[in-house]
Amino acid sequence: MFSEYIKITGRGEKGRRSLTQQEAFDALTLYLNGDAQLLQLAVLLMLQRVRCETAEEAAGYIEALRETISPQWRSINADLDWPCFAGKKRQPPWLLLAAKVLAEQGKRIVIHGYNAVDAVKFQVEQACPDLNIGIAHSPQQAEQLLDKSSICYLPLSAYCPKLIPLLALRDQVGLRTPLNTVARALNPCAAPYAVHGVFHKGYEKLHAQAAVLSKEVNMIAFKGEGGESEINPRVSTTVCGVRSINNSSSYFEEQWPTYLQESSGAHGEVSAEYLRKVWTGEAQDEYGDAAVISTIAVILKQFNETDSQQDCLQLAEQYWKTRDKSL
Repeated sequence: MFSEYIKITGRGEKGRRSLTQQEAFDALTLYLNGDAQLLQLAVLLMLQRVRCETAEEAAGYIEALRETISPQWRSINADLDWPCFAGKKRQPPWLLLAAKVLAEQGKRIVIHGYNAVDAVKFQVEQACPDLNIGIAHSPQQAEQLLDKSSICYLPLSAYCPKLIPLLALRDQVGLRTPLNTVARALNPCAAPYAVHGVFHKGYEKLHAQAAVLSKEVNMIAFKGEGGESEINPRVSTTVCGVRSINNSSSYFEEQWPTYLQESSGAHGEVSAEYLRKVWTGEAQDEYGDAAVISTIAVILKQFNETDSQQDCLQLAEQYWKTRDKSL
């Protein structure tokens, strides 16, 4: 039966078409239930990769994987879902400092990702212990950490282990698959707000369109530094997203201007220790300050859409400057 989905996607130029949302859901569900082989799924994913997955296909896969996540995760009281799956190479993950600032302001932040073995990129999970961000392996641990400090990190193995071997396909075939898009969109705790970072320009629109179809309430996506959910302050940013209006999801786009007009362009020290020093004030980093402030501002605008960008930037700067520098 699974071969029918491969035929739909891989027929000749005039005969092939994209899967519908329901077909994508059914195809991945077949595999997850043990009724299809990994080779079959890999072939389907690569055919979709060649022409780029559609929002409908992504939404179907999102819904299929969400079915595998325990309902206990969705009972957690969380405000913001913050997936981190890319890793960093040129800059440390400043997004963690932005998340800590928002947590200080009472927002309950759930960061989640996959600590892939990558000799080139620094993974976000590696920095969590140095920044006193607890790692939760169960819904109970997550709730306790959020009650204590309003922030926690969830490894993919804790909430959706079936996705891990599918993400590993990237190493085997040498290309990302549509599931690299989908991993960011699972929102395991069903937080009412979400922020996605993408590596390739144009995928921010795909993420937002898939969010509408998978019934996300409020989310934003943008081309982040290194592909992570972190604003690059050296360039202008297109934010695509979904907001809830009259109980229905509505797609939107907005432009954020370049925040850091002049900078040396030098790469930052990519380490947890350096992030810790910047947080405590032992080290000063102009780029880091700008990345943290502009990332906070974009999220504040998501929480309060009627506020101006300038107001959000000023409030973000105030939050950053007055943070509790202890850890």
